[in-house]
Amino acid sequence: MARLPHPAVLWVANLLVPGAGEALAGRLWLGPLLAGAWTALVLAAGYHLVFCPGAGSLTTAGVVAVAAAVVYAGGQASLALRLRAIRQWRNDPRRDTVFKEALAACLRGQWDESEAVCRRLLRADPDDVEATLQLASVAQCRGRADAARRYLLRARYLDDDGRWDFEIGRELAALAPPAAK
Repeated sequence: MARLPHPAVLWVANLLVPGAGEALAGRLWLGPLLAGAWTALVLAAGYHLVFCPGAGSLTTAGVVAVAAAVVYAGGQASLALRLRAIRQWRNDPRRDTVFKEALAACLRGQWDESEAVCRRLLRADPDDVEATLQLASVAQCRGRADAARRYLLRARYLDDDGRWDFEIGRELAALAPPAAK
């Protein structure tokens, strides 16, 4: 199974800018939101301290600085909770049962159900190679070769230990358009 970036990388990125670790961990909506909010608050506090050094603006700068500290702490807590949830899900024996549901639905021809289960697995762990490969299989069964190719390339990227290299290569070759004569 593929790994997230090393936890030290996630934490250093998140300590520098809260939300950067979230983005690296797969939450591409929350990371930029936290980073943008924190940056805006820090800039606002700095503006009030540098350009408006009056007594009234010190109170405003203090309130903005406290809000920035709350966003910063929230970003750190959010990353910690996200990493803990991913670790727990990867070690959860129910994960395999859920994946078997996706396989069974695909074998029954219920591609919508199989795709929904795989997307649920990927929400829990964005680096799940098997769920990504199953999405490629569903896309291929539906005749969506471009989507299948994208999922296969993503699975190849996620497959750090090369466990699925042969299967991915075989499926990509099968999806390749025939050579012009």
